[in-house]
Amino acid sequence: MDTESWKFLRSVCILSFLLGSCFVYQSLHVVVIAAPEQQDTQPSVTLQVNASKVAGRLIPDTLFRILFEEINHAGAGGLWAELVSNRGFEAGGQNTPSNIWPWSIVGDQSSIYVATDRSSPFERNKIALRMDVICDSNGCPSGGVGVYNPGYWGMNSEEGKKYKVAFYVRSTGDIDLSVSLTSSDGSLTLASEKIIASTSDVSKWTKKEVVLEAKGTDHGARLQLTTTKKGSLWILIKSLPCQWILTRNDLYQMMVDIKPRFIRFPVFSFLSQIYTSASSLFSMYHQFDGTSRKGPKAFVSEYAVTGKDAGTGSLLAALAEAAFLIGLEKNRWNPDAIVFNSSHLYGTPSYWVQRFFAESSGSTLLSSELKGNSSSLVASVISWKNSSQDYIRIKAVNFGDNSVNLKVLVTGLDPNVMKVSGSKRTVLTSTNVMDENSFTQPEKVVPQESLLEMAEEDLTVVLPPHSLSSFDLLKESAKIRKPVSDSSYQKTSTM
Repeated sequence: MDTESWKFLRSVCILSFLLGSCFVYQSLHVVVIAAPEQQDTQPSVTLQVNASKVAGRLIPDTLFRILFEEINHAGAGGLWAELVSNRGFEAGGQNTPSNIWPWSIVGDQSSIYVATDRSSPFERNKIALRMDVICDSNGCPSGGVGVYNPGYWGMNSEEGKKYKVAFYVRSTGDIDLSVSLTSSDGSLTLASEKIIASTSDVSKWTKKEVVLEAKGTDHGARLQLTTTKKGSLWILIKSLPCQWILTRNDLYQMMVDIKPRFIRFPVFSFLSQIYTSASSLFSMYHQFDGTSRKGPKAFVSEYAVTGKDAGTGSLLAALAEAAFLIGLEKNRWNPDAIVFNSSHLYGTPSYWVQRFFAESSGSTLLSSELKGNSSSLVASVISWKNSSQDYIRIKAVNFGDNSVNLKVLVTGLDPNVMKVSGSKRTVLTSTNVMDENSFTQPEKVVPQESLLEMAEEDLTVVLPPHSLSSFDLLKESAKIRKPVSDSSYQKTSTM
């Protein structure tokens, strides 16, 4: 291309840009374009958004929170990375002898007798475990007799890592005790250390510690205490963490990623608990539209889709919950959703729904309205900021069986906003509404992120059937210089 042609092309581009700029004050249409053959067949709905500050409403900074409840070992065995379940033998109650589950015996009743009693040195928990070893070195099995603990769902033993076992012991005689990590059936020893002590050393409660370095990996390992020495001894486990790490960082990070503003520990239940079917929860999108913002506040402490719609964490349940949360977001709004065992974890679709609302607390809710056949759609729009950028985020649930073309019309932009450009599209969906995540398929239903490409004057986004979608639009600023004449003006943009 010669110099003159290049100058002409550049001039055309600049002119086109300036002409387009003249209309950005009035309104903005936005687009992710569907395939040509799809555009005419899919129903179209318009989302009208008023982006003016006057029409916006500040969302409380404490809108999004976590309810932390000690159910299914969310604390002990979860965030608190203790490997031994019922380490103080108190789970069976204060009356002895009591149930010592999940502890079990190594050996049989002809070689060992195990029961709890109230001889612990600790006032807060007087329960201890007594082992009467009936056999001796000549009559005991070669591996000894004793007890083992499988943890909460098997202990996660990883090759090369160290595990410190701290416990208290008392005996009527000398002790020769093996402390081991073994495979789930006890057939393979992963790590083992001996504790040998005379009667005088252990006639009273004595604290002992051993460090076990795993020689193999087994996500379902167990702790085992065995001996071949006849006599009676009492034990109390203090702790068994991995490499002195007291928290599950992977679980902690999943909680951090949904950006809760505070954690609530339930002492008693609040009003408005909602457990229902997917269709019923979706229809409750307008539940709080008439709630007065003056006087008593409505606090929804718990909600969930239950019954056959829920499965063990289905996409259908998550989408209904997403629609309900959008309704709460619009009117002022918290569940579980992280599944884990000793070594792995995954988020259910409901967890990933929570991630879509991570920026909601403290943001500004923009006035918006759906126009057209929107019976299966729910949408909300917020304005939010990170450390350096200003965004508009559109969230939409398509609860129907068909894709929908959603045309977005944004009005009322601040004069200092040159334009809104595409940034990121995030979609949560799957081929079947009853799809779930699992340990074997932890990412079967997870959000998919992609670049949001926009045409200059139009935004039409495709909402897949049974999906939750969000679209982040970046506000780009402009420096405005007012002209001397009323008939024209100039605008200089800062990108």
